[in-house]
Amino acid sequence: MAEESFKLFFSYSHKDESLRDELAKHLTILEYQRVISSWHDRKILPGEEWDYQINDNLKTADIILLLVSSDFLYSKYCWDVEVKRAIERHNTGEACVIPVILRNVDWVGAPFARLQALPKNAEPVVSRYWHTQDDAFTDVAKGIRAAVEALKQKREERQRKQEAETLRQQEAEALQRQREQEEAERRQREQEAERRRQEEAERLKREQAEAEKLRQTELASEKGVDYTKLRDLLAAKKWKEADYETYLVMLQAVGREKDDWIRSEELLNFPCTDLRTIDRLWVKYSNGHFGFSVQKEIYLSVGGKPDGKYYKEAWEKFGDRVGWRVKGNWIYYSDGNFDTSSPKGHLPFCVFSGFGCGVGVGFVGVSSLAWRLVNCNI
Repeated sequence: MAEESFKLFFSYSHKDESLRDELAKHLTILEYQRVISSWHDRKILPGEEWDYQINDNLKTADIILLLVSSDFLYSKYCWDVEVKRAIERHNTGEACVIPVILRNVDWVGAPFARLQALPKNAEPVVSRYWHTQDDAFTDVAKGIRAAVEALKQKREERQRKQEAETLRQQEAEALQRQREQEEAERRQREQEAERRRQEEAERLKREQAEAEKLRQTELASEKGVDYTKLRDLLAAKKWKEADYETYLVMLQAVGREKDDWIRSEELLNFPCTDLRTIDRLWVKYSNGHFGFSVQKEIYLSVGGKPDGKYYKEAWEKFGDRVGWRVKGNWIYYSDGNFDTSSPKGHLPFCVFSGFGCGVGVGFVGVSSLAWRLVNCNI
């Protein structure tokens, strides 16, 4: 794409038209190079409104040359319209105003007096300071070329900023589209997850409908025991705390106080609903890794019988399988492994431990509980 030339506007008195024409000749090379395109009121065509044409070109010019002379200052149109509008545009940075002193005149205090003028040292073109007028106009042309170069740099910098801003906006729009897409995908995932949750809920409802009791819930209890804390601990994977809470709620279910222990006969008559609730919570939140029913299956698989009797070989094999016995030695409760890296069936442990909680004699408890699980169809 070709670079756009800078628009140059001549503001002058018609009495100085010949000097304007000479200056225009010295700017010819800039015209040929398409660096500038100049305009003055003599380019107004017949039938066009001259006031509109002057104002339209004045408000779109990049460089405004004020060709200063006594006739220029005397011209009411130049002073009231062109100079006023030129200075306004210069002050806002819309245009570069350059006074060119053609003939000697007192211009101190003029609105453009604070601007750097041409030729050098503001010596008038028509002056004995210059050997020839060509020298003066050459100096003016060089000054205008320098001003054009400065404007060109500003234009390029502005273009770079615009391109950077455009790129930033494009990146922001792309990021917004990405976020919208991610949000749509997130909503889709949530909808899919909700669909799966609904399907799971329906599956659980079907399972509950098949259970022994019609309105059995996840936390059902025949003895009014609140299993909320146990559920929350298991859901949070706080296995050790859940293990101890299991011991506490089982005490409540058989009417015992804290720090007491559960008798074997109490396990043989433990409320089925409560036993099912406790086991279901453990199995659910450990994904089948822990729970009384898991322990029962292991105990029976190694030759144990649900009759409360001591079967040494079965009991030792069971201890080895669930990690309660290590290298032939029964471990203390404090040495238990309270996470899912432990062997399957390792928990619940506290209720069977004789070291601070439980039924006192582990093998009797496991056998009695196994009998109760079978009897309760768990």
